Amino acid sequence: MIGGLRISTAALRRNAKALRQLAAPARAAFVVKSNAYGHGLIATARAVVEYADALAVYSIEEGLALRNAGITVPILVLGPAPVELLEGALAHDLQITLWDTGAYLETIASTARRQGKTFAVQVKVDTGVRRLGLDPSQAANAIQRIARTPGIELTGIFSHLASAEELDAAFTLAQVETLNAAIDGAKLDTKPARHIAASAAAMLWPQTRLDMVRFGIALYGLWPSKQTRAAMPQELKLEPVLSFESRIVAVRKIEAGTTVGYGGTFRAPRPMRVGVVPLGYADGIPRAVSNRGAFVVAGKRCPIAGRVCMNMTILDLGGTNARPGDRVVLIGSDGGASVSADDWADWAGTINYEIVARLPEGLTRTYDDG
Repeated sequence: MIGGLRISTAALRRNAKALRQLAAPARAAFVVKSNAYGHGLIATARAVVEYADALAVYSIEEGLALRNAGITVPILVLGPAPVELLEGALAHDLQITLWDTGAYLETIASTARRQGKTFAVQVKVDTGVRRLGLDPSQAANAIQRIARTPGIELTGIFSHLASAEELDAAFTLAQVETLNAAIDGAKLDTKPARHIAASAAAMLWPQTRLDMVRFGIALYGLWPSKQTRAAMPQELKLEPVLSFESRIVAVRKIEAGTTVGYGGTFRAPRPMRVGVVPLGYADGIPRAVSNRGAFVVAGKRCPIAGRVCMNMTILDLGGTNARPGDRVVLIGSDGGASVSADDWADWAGTINYEIVARLPEGLTRTYDDG
């Protein structure tokens, strides 16, 4: 493949340090699920682990990969934990998320008793997203039952915010109250870690930080939303971690009126030079940026001409002397021009999370500590 991603581990560390300072005195957990939002699971975790009180993943498989790579900090599995993987999770000290007090709870407890260990779990309460979690009306009793189950160690109780990126705090603060009410109602003898805030809430609403903050998108130097970025003081500086580059493999001259690409959706308004970039939607470039987006060539933004193909994208090279072999910056900067993941998101009508998380694992990733 001609081209790939470059990830700055130095920028990752600087972001992690800044976010840990923001969270203090609460602890900082860094979310590295989904291949570290496209940045590479193992390398990202290794880069930030010195600043991490914990790491969060979605699956047991991700947690085991981190353990096999020598990562020793607490690891929380946020997603469902299949029964057939519980023994491996316990053997490698992964903390799993629990929202069931029936047969599954007994399965976890019996797995722990067979190994002569206790299984560390964190309980999730659904305070408003309506995905996973205990119903708030039943949460206090359920938390009590889980905490009293032999073989279970309750290390945390948490929830997830539905609209923390927005500047209206009413729903966000109501969710925090719901979580705290469930915890208070359980009347526990111990004090499991409470957490509900991710990047946006930790920035906008300090009262949501509780005992720990889960930092995801901000770790990678991307802002949770435009409103969040505008509302934050200048002291918090986040550095984009990822750049994406390729090369031009062909240049063609076309006459005015010539159509370009599938469906002929682009028609040359004048004689033009167009260049072919050997990456397409199979490589993470959204097809929705067709005829809307741009990449940087020779310090100039060059518009995408026609539809993004599976493995190729065509650029309008007007205003450049670009030739085959010249560098193309898909995300990043060159000279005075730049393109960001947020630009891609705007062109595609989505969010920066999706842009980076969908970058395929098959893309070459080079890690730069400079």
